[in-house]
Amino acid sequence: RGAEMLVALLAVWKAGHAYVPLDPRQPEARLRSIVDTAEVAAVVAEAAPFAGTRPVLRPSAARPGAVPRAVPAQSERAAYVIFTSGSTGVPKGVAVPHRAVVNFLTTMAREPGLGRGDVVLSVTTVMFDIAVLELFLPLTVGAKVVIASADDVREGFPLVDRLAQGDITLMQATPTLWDMLLDAGLEPRAGLKCLAGGEPLPADLATRLTAGGAELWNMYGPTETTVWSAVRRVLPGAPISIGHPIGNTELHVLSEAGEVQPIGAVGELNIGGDGLALGYYNRPELTAATFREVVLNGKARRLYATGDLAKRLPNGEIAVLGRRDGQVKLRGFRIELGEIEARLRAMPGVDKAAVDLRARASGDKRLVAWLVAKPGATPDLGAIAAALAAQLPDYMQPQGWMVVPVLPQTANGKLDRRALPEPEGEAQPPAQPIAEPTTEMERKLAAIWGEALGRRDFSVTATLHELGADSLAIFRIAAQMIGAGLDLEAKDLIAHPSVRALAAHAEGRAAGPARPSLAAFRHGAKRTMRRAS
Repeated sequence: RGAEMLVALLAVWKAGHAYVPLDPRQPEARLRSIVDTAEVAAVVAEAAPFAGTRPVLRPSAARPGAVPRAVPAQSERAAYVIFTSGSTGVPKGVAVPHRAVVNFLTTMAREPGLGRGDVVLSVTTVMFDIAVLELFLPLTVGAKVVIASADDVREGFPLVDRLAQGDITLMQATPTLWDMLLDAGLEPRAGLKCLAGGEPLPADLATRLTAGGAELWNMYGPTETTVWSAVRRVLPGAPISIGHPIGNTELHVLSEAGEVQPIGAVGELNIGGDGLALGYYNRPELTAATFREVVLNGKARRLYATGDLAKRLPNGEIAVLGRRDGQVKLRGFRIELGEIEARLRAMPGVDKAAVDLRARASGDKRLVAWLVAKPGATPDLGAIAAALAAQLPDYMQPQGWMVVPVLPQTANGKLDRRALPEPEGEAQPPAQPIAEPTTEMERKLAAIWGEALGRRDFSVTATLHELGADSLAIFRIAAQMIGAGLDLEAKDLIAHPSVRALAAHAEGRAAGPARPSLAAFRHGAKRTMRRAS
């Protein structure tokens, strides 16, 4: 992440090509799968072990002053292909044309609005399509973009420090990240425009974000219709909806027969207009199934069927009610449960598999997997979890596991996800015997990790991955370590991912100045932040 990343994206366009965004933190196997599926011509990176035989274009080897040949503008040419989770077990690439990107950016400049005096803080991985707004919108209006590092986003506290400088006027994030930043001491003030999207916006979070005078917008849209398709400014105390369509965009709530539903009636939300993607790269059957020709009021329209259940409100706005299929959203990432299930069924000893999104007692959501063993087999859950981690990003890895005799079914023989039992454990099973703490630092860290992860018994040699820790859990562990007066941050957790390794790291260096307790600035209390050395 940084200026070179943005320059590389612009250079790909300038040379007349489409970019496929990749995040090096994702498993190499998944990156290789995306590169193969997209049939990429080359990889722009200093090193790319997943590139195979494809040429690697190293920015350090670029010739200063070199200018690409002029390329004629083609509005229907793909600007980028972004890969999302696929129900068949293979990621699917959404090809978005320049026409759609221009329409999106032009509209966003008007509403929610951005001008040349604004400064945008970019926090989103380039593999998540909302990064298109953060990276390119400021450049189209002469504004400034500040690109936060991946470590700063993971830790949270550096973002709060950066926002506290007062020059950032717009930031976009998922509700999960906004909630994390509020816990880290963020005090949104007048002059800051907050965009929230990627998952439902809770009313209590909206209240906290607007309490200090900040401006809040609820954003909605699938990747297939170019980032955001609907916007709504959220006023304090007002009901939350996805609002109205952006420019040159249509929102239709349709019945199963493809007819417009009356106000208040539930149907599937369909989206049309200039923001529609070209379709799924090299997936014509899937494209035809979701991008359909529908006749409304005697006129044929190309619409994308979102799979979201919705209804139109009396004021004309749209309220989204949930999904009609096996797709879920976790921390803003779109996940096809079928992709995880397909990979689990291929694991040794597994006959059937089901995955669902379930809430912990704290209210946080995590993925849970239920497995049915093959006759006479005993699935090794630790080995299965480790194998899955080599194939899927962390947000797609289950954190709760159960082996069950059968999977519940509906009357017509389909999987009944609602009838799946609540898991007995909170996280991934340990891949090794439990090693107890042996030093005071290990005991202190084990207590902190246990509280943040909701676990009592785990090995101090188990890694964060083996314990099922996602980015939100890592932030909470880091925050509690700070609250306990330990000079340890999220980056220390990543570098030393077990209690034993982290304890050895902490004991092997001199103590530096500590950050204040999380409790000292929770719920808007003022604080003085000191950086750990």
